Amino acid sequence: MLGVDGLTQDRWRQAERIESAVERRQRLLAQDIQSNSLSVEDDAGRDVSNLLAQMGRPLTSWDVMRRLKKCNARFHFEYSKSDTTKIGVYLRDKEKTEAGGEVEVLRHICGMEAGIMPEFSVIHKRKKKVANGDIFGKFTDEPTDPRNRIDRDAVKWKEIETFADETRGWRTVLVRLLHMRLITEGDVHKHFGWQPSKDSQKWYDKTR
Repeated sequence: MLGVDGLTQDRWRQAERIESAVERRQRLLAQDIQSNSLSVEDDAGRDVSNLLAQMGRPLTSWDVMRRLKKCNARFHFEYSKSDTTKIGVYLRDKEKTEAGGEVEVLRHICGMEAGIMPEFSVIHKRKKKVANGDIFGKFTDEPTDPRNRIDRDAVKWKEIETFADETRGWRTVLVRLLHMRLITEGDVHKHFGWQPSKDSQKWYDKTR
């Protein structure tokens, strides 16, 4: 009967731990790259970081607020005290008190731009360095294990474009409110127009 000595078993277990850690790192790296790429990907071939390309049919924030109030009279709007270029969208709601009564409260929903709003959100990008996946997988968790070891200083990093900030478009606000069921598709048809002024795969994907 063949047996496996304890030292060999320990080596097998160590190798399994190393392989599992490497796979986990590579999976997390791939997820990181994918999530960052999705946030800045083009929309129907249109560069989402280009203001002119994303402007579409611009509306003033006053006009957007006026139309939204027609969709839902409970909406309330306030300019941000810390950033006057932003407006908070709130919902007037009721909250029960300990005494059994009700008090009106404002529930924050999302933010929007003050002034001129583009139809589609403009994504401001930045460069982010991520480890090269091919080399990344060759690290081990064991500091004394010389196998397949590469000095971390020798890692070749690559740059990807990722989300930095956003100039929010009014259709992005509509999507948020639609998902929260605070407005209806009929409201959008009546007060904004359902069909975008330009092809928008993102609008289609988020509202179908």
